[in-house]
Formats: sequence, C-alpha cells, structure tokens
Amino acid sequence: MFKTIIFLVKGNYSPDIENETAFRVCRRLLTENMDDSTKLVEISDNSYFTIKDISAYSDYKIYVFINGIVFITYKSIKELARILLNQNNFSFIAPVSNESEVSAQKLAPPYLYQTISVFKWVVDDIYKKFKDEIIEADNIDNFCFVCNKHVLDNFSSNVTIFDLASKAKNIGLRNGIAKGIYSHRYGNVYESGREDLLKYINEEVRKVLDIGCARGLFGELLKKRQKCNVTGVEFDKALADFAYTRLDKVIIGDIEEIIDENKLDVYDCIVCGDILEHLKDPWRLLKSLRSNLIKGGTIIASVPNINNWAIIYEMLMGRWDYVPFSILSGTHIRFFTRQTLIEMFMDAGYLVENVFYQSIGVHPRGNEFIKRMLKLESKLKVEELQASEIVIIARNV
Repeated sequence: MFKTIIFLVKGNYSPDIENETAFRVCRRLLTENMDDSTKLVEISDNSYFTIKDISAYSDYKIYVFINGIVFITYKSIKELARILLNQNNFSFIAPVSNESEVSAQKLAPPYLYQTISVFKWVVDDIYKKFKDEIIEADNIDNFCFVCNKHVLDNFSSNVTIFDLASKAKNIGLRNGIAKGIYSHRYGNVYESGREDLLKYINEEVRKVLDIGCARGLFGELLKKRQKCNVTGVEFDKALADFAYTRLDKVIIGDIEEIIDENKLDVYDCIVCGDILEHLKDPWRLLKSLRSNLIKGGTIIASVPNINNWAIIYEMLMGRWDYVPFSILSGTHIRFFTRQTLIEMFMDAGYLVENVFYQSIGVHPRGNEFIKRMLKLESKLKVEELQASEIVIIARNV
C-alpha cells in the first residue's frame, strides 16, 4: 500500500459560517473511510507554502495538494494516486471540476446535487463514464493535483507548491487531467442575475426594492430591460460597494433592523431572492414590508424547498448535513414547504397569486426514491419532491 499525504491548504479566507461549513464538508469527504496509509495535514496559509515546508513528510510516496474549498472524496483521491502510479509519463495529475480556469478541466455535472449523498452518486457516475481516461494539458488549475515525491526533486526548495504544475512544461514535465475524477468548487455565487425571478417582474414596474442584492447584477439586468429605479439592501459591505456601481441606491445593513429605521421608500415591487430563510423573523418582516409596497404592488420571493427528495432521503439515512449554498446552507435558519410559505404570506396580509417550483435535474436514483415515496403517501406531489426552490408571487391588497 503506497503512503499518501494530503495537504489541505485553507489560504486566505474569511472564517464566516459558510466557509466553516464548507471546510467541515471538505474534511468529512477526505477522511471518510480513510485508511492508515493516508495522512491529512491542514495548512492555514498558502503564502509561503514551499517544497522546503513539506520536507518533514519525506516518508510519503504520493503528495496531494488541495488549495481552498474543494469537495473531493477520499475514494477519488486514492483513484488519482492509483492513476498517477500507472501513468509514468505524467508528473502531475488533476481532477475535473464544475469550476476551473483551465477549460479542459471544466466539466458540467450531469445532475444537480444538493446533498453529500447525491454528490457521491454524481462522482461515481462520472467515473463510470470516463474511468481512467487521461488527457494531457500544458497547464492545470492549482486547486487540486497529485504527484510523486521524486517529482519535487526537479524544483528548487523555495518554489511554492501551487506554482509547480504551471512550471512543469518549462522543464520537460507533463500534466495530465483525469476525466473520470470529479471534484466540486464554488464559483462567484454572489454574481447571479436571477433571470428566474426577473421574468416575473411586470415591465410596467418603475420602482423596485431588491433585498439581498449582493453585487447588484439582478438590478442591473432589470434596469437594462426597462426604465426603472432599483434600490438594493445588502448586509455585506464589500458586496454593497460593488452594487453601488450598478444600482440607483444601496442601503447597507440587516433588513430586519433597517425595516424599523424608516430608511425604505415605497415601491412598486419588492424582491426577496433567497433571503427569507436567512432571517430570524421573516413573518414579521413580511408584515412590515406592506407599508413599503404600494397597494396592488407585487412582492416576489424564492426560498429553498425543504421538502426536496434529497433532504428527505438524507434524513432517512440519519443525516442533516449543512452544505454551503444549498437547501441546507450553513446560514439558513428558517425552512419552508410550499404550504407553509403560502401561509406565511397570507398571514402577513398578502394575496398569493402564484407559486412555482424550480427543479434542475434529478438523479435517476432520486426518481426511484420519489416513486417509492409516492407509493407510501398519495398526497405527496412529484413536482414538490423534485423541486429545489419555490417561487411565490403575492400582491399587497
């Protein structure tokens, strides 16, 4: 059994709830079923992480370097190491991912995964399709790669670890990409145009409040589509500062505090795109927002669907794992089904006009699970079990 060491380098990241949640997932995937031949070492900062820094681990044969938040299973790591040992013509081998700066490494997953179990199923599906297929690349992205210990002898001791693969070609070494080994990375989740919500805004609307505007792309797209004034509300100052370049006005702070400070105007339309699940008291906020919405004005909201099949499956397996930017995001403190969402808006005094489900592909094993659930309870709806999000449109009457 070849000895493997995995260096998980956090780098410069903000230790907020979502990032800490992400690293918990990283650790679980890397350590689950880990045997004695493998060691995991966490590095807090990659600024000066050089070949010299890992000299103390010279008794290991395979080195694995993971830079930042990367979801990859221990099984995948072992497969990468095995492929490396069987492919003597490659010095560095990297996995494919949903996000990569190297086009050859980028692979769109065949199904949406909201939970760890479904992620593992997708990983297995991709491996079955491509298996040990390797393609050569001039460069590989530095988020994850493996190499033999002896390869490092080709570099000076002060070379940083994550510069290795980019320098390989210059000294006659070759990079390989394992098409059957899949990993997950997060892109810029705060740069979303939310076209799914944009289509529900009436083109006659002239004054819009976007709560949780992030970098302001949604409002920018709306302003390009029609003549309107868009005010954003954003808790994160860095995001708000960028949104200032796109929107007419941005209010920085917690909406649950802002609502009591009379900082809001009166609007034709209010948008809450994946916001209500983050709030302490969304019921109170919705009631209060009625005074900031014209009579007949529309409020549009989206929330994750806690009645999604994958969440139910995990619970039956005894799991409730928080996964960043998913239905069970680490920052979600309120959870809704279709009916409880409708009731919240009705209790706040709104007339609910429409409710829509949003689903982005269900794994075949998920569809089989849904069929079994429907046999047990006829009142369940396929559409709700498949949906990852619920969109509600209501009017201030």
